[in-house]
Amino acid sequence: MHPNLVDHLTAFISVADRGSFSGAARELGRAVSSISYSLAQLEAYCGFPLLERGPKHSELTERGRALYAEARAVMEHARRFTFHAASLEKGEETRIRIAVDVLFPQSPLHKALKLFAAQHERVRLQFFTSSLNTLWDDLREGHVDFALALVAALPLGMEGRSFQQIAMSPAAASSHPLAQKEGPLTMADFQAARQIYYIGSYGVDMERSGRTFSSDVWTANDLEQIRLMIRNGLGWSFATSYFFEEEIRNGTVRILRSVDAQLHPTRTVGVVWPIERPPGPLAQILIEMVGEAMA
Repeated sequence: MHPNLVDHLTAFISVADRGSFSGAARELGRAVSSISYSLAQLEAYCGFPLLERGPKHSELTERGRALYAEARAVMEHARRFTFHAASLEKGEETRIRIAVDVLFPQSPLHKALKLFAAQHERVRLQFFTSSLNTLWDDLREGHVDFALALVAALPLGMEGRSFQQIAMSPAAASSHPLAQKEGPLTMADFQAARQIYYIGSYGVDMERSGRTFSSDVWTANDLEQIRLMIRNGLGWSFATSYFFEEEIRNGTVRILRSVDAQLHPTRTVGVVWPIERPPGPLAQILIEMVGEAMA
């Protein structure tokens, strides 16, 4: 490979885009003679002309057009290499792995992601849907860098930041018998109706799962499946108002009220990470953006 290939390709792309050596020289802040030298070296390296040179305008040859897209691809990889090296030098991450609790509010999260992507477009974010069934193990074993979750309390070895308190409540289709009853519902009402419950792992024992109250429980590891089950009146489930936001607005799903406080638990919405592996500089920026969006 020619030692100055990146410089030569930069000049080639600029001449092709600007249509002249002088235009490329102005764009790149180089002398016209330097641009001409780079093109001559690149053509010698290829073994054929890349440009048809005119007195005022230069155009790509047929072979030049065939290589133009390849040249841009090489330059894009070179830019990524430079960005990666600079990020590593500053101690910044080039990949952030995030576990997102199935109940974490999506609207503020995606507002923050849009802002972060605009400012740090080369950082690769990886998202993993999670639940408290598997979350702590994923963090301890280093599968993810931090988690956005709804938690009641942090286990040993974890620390984090709280964004806000949020209430969970039972929800059902407006056509469901529970939604048709007058007044606050009792625990017995919920125990007599089918509960739809999220379980994210095949290895989770249903009998030891958290907030199950009915003797008739259906489980699913897919949120959209649960959403459809509830909308179609197949049972009730715990949810935040965020999860059924659209359905509540159009009246197809209702939040159910109960006299029993167990059916309206409060959770802390926040971010969690292992004490021994705190988030890196860019992860901290993203966390701050999520916190501002939640506020």
